[in-house]
Amino acid sequence: MPRSAPHRRKGRGEIITPLSKRELIEDCLKVQLETFPQKELTPGEIERWEMDLAHYSEAAIKFAFEEHRRLAMFFPVPGQIIDLCETWVSPAAYKWACDQECRDRHGRGYGEADVLYLWYRLEALRATLGRSVSAGEINGLLDDLDVKRGNPPAWRG
Repeated sequence: MPRSAPHRRKGRGEIITPLSKRELIEDCLKVQLETFPQKELTPGEIERWEMDLAHYSEAAIKFAFEEHRRLAMFFPVPGQIIDLCETWVSPAAYKWACDQECRDRHGRGYGEADVLYLWYRLEALRATLGRSVSAGEINGLLDDLDVKRGNPPAWRG
């Protein structure tokens, strides 16, 4: 009976990581050589690259070589790759959360919906008056917004 999907060969679609940091650096340098053709690298040059990049993580090295490949116009020198390695931040170390100063301000002001409401009211008032709005009229709009919200923010209370 025929299969409904073609048989997949083993090894297709698998990413095989290099066994060592040296192999990773050699692979990255090969990609750089394909992108930026130049003379062949000697084993001594590859060893110097390995010494220069020894204390960086494999993820940082991959990031640095990939960024250089995408953004540069010439074959890299170790200093360029080292600079890029230093800019790499582990995804685990990156925080999306607010810092303490930001958290202290949460809920103490107007939110996005409040500002949009205020903007639409301000534009409608400006169109009705045909002139710029005075400070007293803006305070009146803020008072209306506070009534709509149920309470003013802490800085206005």
